[in-house]
Amino acid sequence: MNAVDKVMAGRTSVRVAIVQTAPVYLDLERSIDKAIAKIAEAAAGGAELIVFSESWLAGYPYWDEGWNSDAHAWMAVRTRFFDNALLVPSAPYQRLADAAAAHGVVVVMGCNELDERPGVHTVYNTLLFIGADGRLVGKHRKLRPTYVESAFWGPGDGGDLYTHATPLGRLGGLICGEHVMTLARARLIEQGEDFHIAVYPGAFNVWSGPKLQVEDPEGKYFIGHASCRAHANEAGAFVLCAVGYLDPSDIPADFPMRDSLNIEYARGGSMVVSPAGVPLVGPVHGDTIVFADCPANMVKLSKAIIDTNGHYGRPDVLSLHYHPRSSP
Repeated sequence: MNAVDKVMAGRTSVRVAIVQTAPVYLDLERSIDKAIAKIAEAAAGGAELIVFSESWLAGYPYWDEGWNSDAHAWMAVRTRFFDNALLVPSAPYQRLADAAAAHGVVVVMGCNELDERPGVHTVYNTLLFIGADGRLVGKHRKLRPTYVESAFWGPGDGGDLYTHATPLGRLGGLICGEHVMTLARARLIEQGEDFHIAVYPGAFNVWSGPKLQVEDPEGKYFIGHASCRAHANEAGAFVLCAVGYLDPSDIPADFPMRDSLNIEYARGGSMVVSPAGVPLVGPVHGDTIVFADCPANMVKLSKAIIDTNGHYGRPDVLSLHYHPRSSP
């Protein structure tokens, strides 16, 4: 390896894309059809790294539920949620992997992932990293589902907090609230990242009410944008902040818990942040694909000032202890 190869695998620039569009809500097969079409569209626009938002396959659980939920509506929705979770490996997953290989692109996909072990039926909030050859490079399960998310997803075991080498550079990623888990971010920074994938269900604030999550159209209060900018600067990496988009017309008319949905904040807001912490593109709202060109020189110049794992680190004073429960 020479000096040039140490940043972004020797690439001078990488064109990236964030797919900011709605899935076919809680319909796995049709959502994969749409994902394949969007991968083709983004690849036609020159993208080599294509990212989808949190639990895009096949939809974030935006509805409210609790012990006082209507039992028949709850059963209908929960059955649909389970039946449309993704198994890895499986035929539906393979269609997605084949699309990445067909276009020679790296795909990072948020999904509701069903545990593959016999007898275990837990669903996880997962990021899949699929290589340009169609092979699964890695996956990450959300460590701590936030607040009511714990009713839908089990916690990841933490054995997947690794970054992944690709021909575009080293990739890492975290899911929504994990970006306020300082040590989880530090772990990925320690592993080295050229690109960090940050996925969210929408751009929301918890400041103005009347709901806990309301739209933040101007990007003033959404903690995700602040976290992504901070992480870019601390990691000296590009951050692809992929934010969910869903329109009321995307929800099936017969959806049993339609009246309890909160999708008002799922209007997009994706952005690509430079290693200096300055957005290259965005936040962008609406149904679209967000493109950006990421020059390697931006990483090199950022590292010249602050190299978190190098001259700007003090391992004699501070260190991180990682306790993996399984192999990557």
